[in-house]
Amino acid sequence: MTRKIYNYCAVIGVDGMGNYNRQANTPNMDRIFADGATSYFTLSMDPTISAENWGAMLLGATPVVHGLTNGWISQNEYTNKALPSVFTRLRRAYPDAYLTSVVNWNPINHGIVEHDVGVDLATADNDELLQPMILERVAKKPKFLFVQFDDVDGAGHGGGYGSERHLQQIETSDHYIGEIWDAYEKAGIADDTLFIVLADHGGIRNGHGGYTEEERFVFLGIAGGSVMHAGIPHSATVDIAALVLYGLGLDVPEYDAKGFTSQIPENIFPDYDRPYRFVTPIPRDTIRRETPAPDGENGLFRFFPKDDLALAMCFDNDLTDATGKCSFKEYNTVKFYSNGVNGACAEMGLTGFVSTEDMKDVGKGSFTVAVWLNVDRSIHEDCVVCGNRDWWWGSRNANGFTFVQKNNDTVLSLGCPTDHDDFITPLPEDVESGWVHIIAAVDKEKNELRVYTDFAFTRSMPVNPVLLADNSAPTFFVGNDAGMESNTKEFPNIFRLDDLFIFNQAFTDEDAERLKAYYGL
Repeated sequence: MTRKIYNYCAVIGVDGMGNYNRQANTPNMDRIFADGATSYFTLSMDPTISAENWGAMLLGATPVVHGLTNGWISQNEYTNKALPSVFTRLRRAYPDAYLTSVVNWNPINHGIVEHDVGVDLATADNDELLQPMILERVAKKPKFLFVQFDDVDGAGHGGGYGSERHLQQIETSDHYIGEIWDAYEKAGIADDTLFIVLADHGGIRNGHGGYTEEERFVFLGIAGGSVMHAGIPHSATVDIAALVLYGLGLDVPEYDAKGFTSQIPENIFPDYDRPYRFVTPIPRDTIRRETPAPDGENGLFRFFPKDDLALAMCFDNDLTDATGKCSFKEYNTVKFYSNGVNGACAEMGLTGFVSTEDMKDVGKGSFTVAVWLNVDRSIHEDCVVCGNRDWWWGSRNANGFTFVQKNNDTVLSLGCPTDHDDFITPLPEDVESGWVHIIAAVDKEKNELRVYTDFAFTRSMPVNPVLLADNSAPTFFVGNDAGMESNTKEFPNIFRLDDLFIFNQAFTDEDAERLKAYYGL
């Protein structure tokens, strides 16, 4: 059979939809793919996180190979010439073609799509504003159109994956997809377009990132003149790159486990006979355990009396303080992921952060910050984890402290109206990624700072008593500093944390061991 080469290709990505469209009313996807190839069990990459999967789709490589994370693509442009995106590959083949990427989540355009190959990049704050920008570009008959809708994922994080709110947003996205298809028909090019719709990942409860069935299985629909009317037996999000290249007439690179691993799944093109190399992933649940009830048999307050704590945030799909002492104001949207140390964890920074005015007295005496941090060494700038003082303008006349994660270090900065100092502790050299527990204990009786890494004593540092007179401030922030600019304007950081506990005393070795016992370690 003669190979069908399309003149146009569209990939419409619905972030966070998973395969929950099975439970929603989606008349437009139903009609578009009525005679096409579909799967409700296409595999998301592990971890089931946006950057890892959008990167896999556009680069044709697994997350282990491309190395992209949410934090990295929010800060850095993509410049890896050894692993070009489909945009660069298409530009080489079609120098004058119109290529465009229209996304709600701008880090895709910032850190995955190359900026030097003439791609029309556009973004908007929500899907409703994005839609007319998409339709405007369809009218220009793009050789390749890439779209990412983000509001479905927001509805999953906010209301729960599979909730009424989530399903309603899927139905709204279905309406947008129908309008895009109709725009291709209006432009007279629908019959010559390879039209692809899929999700990057699903979700469970209010988060994702693990590899449960709810998270790893996603919908994939493919329509086009030569596409078979069939179910797709094996496929993965990484296969989108191969589909785009083959559909637009380019050869698909050979499978390379250390490079391009995107393939053409079976039952899509009748003229394609290269065998699909299917590697069965190992299903696993990345949740180590559910967070014990604070007052339960193995709960936090069984190890530390509630009065010892000023704050206990577990981030199990909400922003509550287990002590009941603090309530929070949310800025933008804090997202939750299922693969925390205890249950879920939080993603903060550029996407969202919180503040409270219920911790005004913290810092007047000795105190301890204890937190799990997900190490991402690709983030080269300073991530402010929490604090009540401005990090970037630390010399301003203010009391307080900020706790910061750098690429290779953690920093506790202490300040008073006349001075400030940054106390730096390197992260373990053998930790490239994953969860690390940090304890920073400010002891005002001994005028020292003690740091524990993974519950083991790491170092102590003398502190000028002037800096310890009073480290309290009116407002305490998590995910930013008192200036509210560190992770959002100065450097657009995205990072993850779990179990942020603030204690009203300076930890000793015995306290660190007690906290380690709480985690069953």
